[in-house]
Amino acid sequence: MFSNLASLTPLAVGCVSQSHDFMFQTNEANKHPVSKLYKKGTHIWTGVELQLRRIWFMIDYQWVYREGSDELSFTDTVLLSTVEDVLSFASQHESILSAYLMSPIPVSKGGGWQQDLLTGIWEAADPADPRLMTKIYAKVDGSHHVDSLFEATADQLKDWEQLLEFPVYSAESVSEANELH
Repeated sequence: MFSNLASLTPLAVGCVSQSHDFMFQTNEANKHPVSKLYKKGTHIWTGVELQLRRIWFMIDYQWVYREGSDELSFTDTVLLSTVEDVLSFASQHESILSAYLMSPIPVSKGGGWQQDLLTGIWEAADPADPRLMTKIYAKVDGSHHVDSLFEATADQLKDWEQLLEFPVYSAESVSEANELH
């Protein structure tokens, strides 16, 4: 991506070094009328816009509603902007069912988004600058997506530390899950 940060303008350095947690945008025109039925501060949206063409995450999780001795189980999906958001969400929700890495496909190759089911998130020191920690996303097919400022490859990274493990699915359940999304 960037072989030398010193060659970038201060604005560019700021942009590439920030977490950009302003990934999703919407407006009042996309607010669904059913929002009035939810608790104060909660809204239902008919659409959101992606502000940046960079990786983001889609997490399926299960939660249980309890009232007295009755229980109802629900499955929801949350869209998260950063790996830090994923790690924080996982620390608060024990029942993650699946996690997907959404990667932009270059416009020169038709655009759109590549969706990969993840088995885990790892990190390792970047060989170009060991002070920087590079995130590695392990995919269900055995390959890895490396999010490195200096374009390190999985083979170049040493001493990986696992940050999070996701449920592992059989090939059959993976294809079924992909059909649902």
